[in-house]
Amino acid sequence: DRSEASKSAANEAAQRRQELSKNRPIQEERRLTQEELLEEAKQTAVENQKDLERLVRIEEDMKKVSWVKPALTGPRIIFHSNKEGNAVIFTEPETIGNFIFEEPVSKPSTKKVVCAITGKPAKYKDPLTGQPYATLEAFKKLRLQHSKGK
Repeated sequence: DRSEASKSAANEAAQRRQELSKNRPIQEERRLTQEELLEEAKQTAVENQKDLERLVRIEEDMKKVSWVKPALTGPRIIFHSNKEGNAVIFTEPETIGNFIFEEPVSKPSTKKVVCAITGKPAKYKDPLTGQPYATLEAFKKLRLQHSKGK
């Protein structure tokens, strides 16, 4: 019975913690006087002023640095779109191969699946028969046909 042993061990540990906390002297936090609060506020103000000066120096140094984006090199394809239409610009058309100007490969046509009962476009497929169906009534007829076929 591990659970009983672990419960009793946990209870004993909790009792020991309570006894230790009772024996520990309670320290009351002393409230600062008005003069002490004012002195602490003065020290905080001095520290804040130093931090502010440091941050201002950092900002000034950052303004001195010129941030220049490196120039783009090499062939690029640029696409512009506006109200009049779209434009594709090749910066170095001689480096672009003929693959762009070839005829596009057509996608294989997808056959629309039609319901085996109604002939309407099928949204569903019966997992038992594998037949496509469009409506609940068509599903019931498929299942009825399947049960008769067995």
